[in-house]
Amino acid sequence: MKIFRNLILLFVLLAAFLFPAAVSAQTYRFTVSEYEVEAYLEKDGSLTLRYYMVFDNDPSADPIDFIDLGLPIAQYSLKNISGTINGQNIPQIGNSAYVRGAELALKNLAIQPGETGTVIVTATGITGVLFPYDQGDRENYVNFQFSPNTFGAEYDRSTATKYRMTIILPPGVGVNDGVYYRPSGWPGSDTPEASTTQDGRVYYSWYTENADVHSNYYFGTAFPASVVPPEAVSSKEVYTQQEEQPSSGSSPFPFSIGTVFCCLGTLIFVGTIILGIVKGSKAEQKRKMAYMPPKISIEGQGIKRGLTAVEAGILMEEPLDKILTMIMFGLLKKEAITVTQKDPLTIKPSEPLPEGLYDYEKGFIQAFLEDKLPERKRLLQTTIIDLVNSVTAKMKGFSKAETVAYYKDIIARAWKAVQDAETPEIKSAQYDHTLEWTMLDKEFNTKTEETFSGGPVIVPMWWPRYNPGWQPAAQTSGGGGLSTPVSTGVPSGGGSKPSLSLPNIPGSDFAASMINGASSLAASAIGDLTGFTSAVTNKTNPIPIPTSTYKSGSGGFRGGGGGGHSCACACACAGCACACAGGGR
Repeated sequence: MKIFRNLILLFVLLAAFLFPAAVSAQTYRFTVSEYEVEAYLEKDGSLTLRYYMVFDNDPSADPIDFIDLGLPIAQYSLKNISGTINGQNIPQIGNSAYVRGAELALKNLAIQPGETGTVIVTATGITGVLFPYDQGDRENYVNFQFSPNTFGAEYDRSTATKYRMTIILPPGVGVNDGVYYRPSGWPGSDTPEASTTQDGRVYYSWYTENADVHSNYYFGTAFPASVVPPEAVSSKEVYTQQEEQPSSGSSPFPFSIGTVFCCLGTLIFVGTIILGIVKGSKAEQKRKMAYMPPKISIEGQGIKRGLTAVEAGILMEEPLDKILTMIMFGLLKKEAITVTQKDPLTIKPSEPLPEGLYDYEKGFIQAFLEDKLPERKRLLQTTIIDLVNSVTAKMKGFSKAETVAYYKDIIARAWKAVQDAETPEIKSAQYDHTLEWTMLDKEFNTKTEETFSGGPVIVPMWWPRYNPGWQPAAQTSGGGGLSTPVSTGVPSGGGSKPSLSLPNIPGSDFAASMINGASSLAASAIGDLTGFTSAVTNKTNPIPIPTSTYKSGSGGFRGGGGGGHSCACACACAGCACACAGGGR
């Protein structure tokens, strides 16, 4: 009986030695309220990683005395890893038995149950993370892909982590040279903030408050190879060797009971890829319509005043058919053009043109002087591209959020002035005066119909220029243009002021003409809106490198799961340098 008990004890000890995660897994329960990862690609081609992690230990859990940090399949040295816990140096950093990476032994600084601990870790001199960009459409580029450290889902209970991932490109990369991968699995926006650091380095930064730290999120970027030494760029074969050969940070165990879990993980991964493709297709359509460069989203200081309604519409990324419609009505109001045919849209410029036209108005006119529709479309795209670039330049140093809020208030006040007008004359005049601003309202069509359908509308001065062949029903001046105001006199027995009989049309006709005219312009001038906008986006906000897809033999991630044992998970293209999963501690 004693021998039997000893065998049981020996078995338990052996299991604890071989599979330590299985023993300790149930004692670790925590959330990570803040998680910031910065990946600096240095001028020598090496990688510097900085982690900022705020752990909230569960009151009923054991102390967090160890933290495992997964590191890329690359070359790193433990002596280049340093960190602090609540401002004090981490007592000991060594190889992790649970993940390919480092073990942070907190010892007497362990995060006690119910307490919070802030851990900051920096790892420098990580090499072998850059690979040739192998997708063919950018020559002499290198790429970098990265998945931050994660913790086992059985330990991490996070659901709303404030999560930021930032990739800082090497010195020498121009603001228009770098491109980014759309992050895979990311619960936030796939369009990053993009700007430059104080020392002029380009960076991409993704942020969300809807993440966790047990899910794998994949990020990446590509940039010109000329900014790093040639020897810093690894080949695909070298990467494969790195994956197959353990480094100084690899697990000491030559085998893993997690093999079955790895297979299950692969199935989950493939399913995630398929789901990602479906989501990516929808996101791609949305992405094609996003023609403003992401760097415009970086907050500056204050409001950029003085933008025209058209420029404000560009800043708010209104559909380009609306932008073109606004330009057309602006030119009509300035008596710069006359619409000679609505379908297809044909215009006749005034001779001479009024002074003070904006460049985008001149570009609009120039495009419509071209009879061939493909060339007209190309010139309109060029006009919009120049307009987007102009607005981007004007917004440098200003806050996009504050500026957009400022112009939205102008739009709201413009509509209020129209709707609060007490007479048809004032209402029509106010609508005419603020037309381009009211068009920016997303409910322009509905509000136009509701505002004018109930009575007559005094037609604006530009109405005949907009409606070929239109003639007023009332008395006209000798010039054959708009009606001349005619006094109706004072009604008998009354003392009211005389009114004017101005040319007018039924409000419903006016509303229908405005709504239909605005919607038909694009169809006759630019055709497919998505295709037109996509051509603009390719110049002003180039579509980032597609999210990677699995290629057999193209490398892999290693990481812990199901107790922290190492297993391979698929990674795409040659340039994958990822930490895939951290330990359960």
